[in-house]
Amino acid sequence: MTTSSVPYANVPARPWVSADARRWADAQVPAWARPVGPAVVLLLAVVMAAVMFSPDPTCTVAAPCGADWLDAAGSMLFLPHLVWLFVLPEIALVSAPLLLIWMSNPDTWLGGPAEKIADAVVVAALCWGWASVVARLRARGRQRSLVLDAAGGITVPAPAMDDVRPWRRGLVRGIAGAILCVVAGALIATVAVDDRADDRLARAATSENARVVAYNSDDYTVTVRLSDNTRHRFDAQGSYRVGSSVPVLMHGDWMRLATEPYGDRTGRQALALILAGLGVTVLGSGLLSRWRAVALHRAPVPVLRVLTRHHQGRTEIFAADDTATLRPVLSYEPHTRSRTALRQALLYGAPHEGGELILASATESGQWLVEGTASPIRHGFPDRTGKPRICRPGTARTARTAAHRRAAEARVQDALAAMTPATGPVRWQAGPVGRSVGAALLVVAIMLLGTLFTSSPTWWQLLIWSVGGLYWVSVCLRMMIWRITADSNGLHVRGLWRTAHLPWADVIRAVYSPEGELIVRCRTEVDDVPVGSVGFPPLERRLHRPGRAECAAAEITVMVREPGLRPKNDAGCT
Repeated sequence: MTTSSVPYANVPARPWVSADARRWADAQVPAWARPVGPAVVLLLAVVMAAVMFSPDPTCTVAAPCGADWLDAAGSMLFLPHLVWLFVLPEIALVSAPLLLIWMSNPDTWLGGPAEKIADAVVVAALCWGWASVVARLRARGRQRSLVLDAAGGITVPAPAMDDVRPWRRGLVRGIAGAILCVVAGALIATVAVDDRADDRLARAATSENARVVAYNSDDYTVTVRLSDNTRHRFDAQGSYRVGSSVPVLMHGDWMRLATEPYGDRTGRQALALILAGLGVTVLGSGLLSRWRAVALHRAPVPVLRVLTRHHQGRTEIFAADDTATLRPVLSYEPHTRSRTALRQALLYGAPHEGGELILASATESGQWLVEGTASPIRHGFPDRTGKPRICRPGTARTARTAAHRRAAEARVQDALAAMTPATGPVRWQAGPVGRSVGAALLVVAIMLLGTLFTSSPTWWQLLIWSVGGLYWVSVCLRMMIWRITADSNGLHVRGLWRTAHLPWADVIRAVYSPEGELIVRCRTEVDDVPVGSVGFPPLERRLHRPGRAECAAAEITVMVREPGLRPKNDAGCT
């Protein structure tokens, strides 16, 4: 964001009045085409059911089972496709027909009635997804057209920002996505190299018929008896009948089933495809964001006069005549926090859901702040129909928010009446209940990780469990060791790795969210300091006993409002 004295007030821009803004909001995606969580979960469950009901492959010497990349990629593509339906409809427009083509393979429909029903539901869901993506993209085109009409044909060059370059938008995501794709490619290369090595050994190996003595369909292993009366167990992808004969290839210590000469590469194959799907998602998101941000500066764009404010971590845009802020038209996450008061602004670009824009807003001093989007724009507070919600008292969201704020303010007033000037440093930290719960969760996490690590996991399972375990351990430790110390200079907020020092002049208040997260709010130029999820609001409400974090938020806010209640001494090192 940059502060500028450029006379934006003289820009020849028309106001975006409520009637035009309402037509823009009504042009969004119809309700039938908007993906919802329950429908996606149901589709994922049906896909899993289709996989479970599908018969095991038949492996023969003439057609051995191996790393079937086409079948594996088709199965694994469903998961990123569900994500793309929400965040990247441009990619879902391509993935939906590819999945339909993959589902048209006759081999997919060889299972029983249950699998065929599940496959039919999957095909119907893919058709709906394709139609919904087309409807969403057409709705975006209508929204852009309505913005051009509301602007009256007026276009101007978009202003530049000193601290945010258009080419930097999406740069981190692009690099991260490219790295994930490279790692996925490397894993695929290792599977291909191992398969070629097995091919060379198989050509030089001798074949021997062995009798199947056991087949376990739970862990997919088959045990055979060789000619020297020894037994050997193999990982199997296909199904085998006990008592039948199967050829075994042997070359020194190397031994494989002739029907499955490549061994089991399922773990690496699945991890590679998961990383590839995640990489394409992140890379596509970064490239689209960068392209849209650069397009704002490539040619003159429409400009409209609007009202704006910063609310709950997002910048909201209102129509120019909506001074009561009844209906936010759209919202987005800014790069930096701007002022919370309602102010006049200029909206550059043709906004549509998922797009990019630039906002130049007036300040109390007469200067202007220019900010760009740090996230795709969304409709303001949508309701169940997908239309922007009117933010009047009485709505469920407004009522819950108002009730939480009233309770927090009541705690502040109670603390204000009870507190006396502090003679020394004041500390807030986890209490016995919080530490006990954190310790119990930590012990459970360590026991689960110990059980998983002793079950001979593969390297990729070990990696996933290690990352998840470290995250869970960090949550438990933060719940146990959090501490905030107030002295004459300010607040000292202790985290896992360092202690943040905040002067009193930078602190606005402390917030205890309904989810149990404690956050120290700071002025615009200073980043907020999150302490973390350190409480249990539902349990505290049920027991009618405020937690340590809840008390800390109220008392810190009181000290911010009343400097005379702050400690007079320096706490030193905390």
